[in-house]
Amino acid sequence: MNKKTLEITGYPLYPITVGYSAFIRETNGMRRTSTVLSMEMISRTEIQFETCNTNYYLHIISQEVTV
Repeated sequence: MNKKTLEITGYPLYPITVGYSAFIRETNGMRRTSTVLSMEMISRTEIQFETCNTNYYLHIISQEVTV
């Protein structure tokens, strides 16, 4: 089965953990993924992870602080 690959920019609301959904805050809202099957930290600002349906490449941006 060929999975789709998505390159996204945002930050995880919780640590990305194998066996659980990932919750990613993006500029246009929040993304909840299917169950994470594997995860690899490429650098401090890049994470590659695989879910049941999709291969993700996440570019992490810092969380915005609103006052």
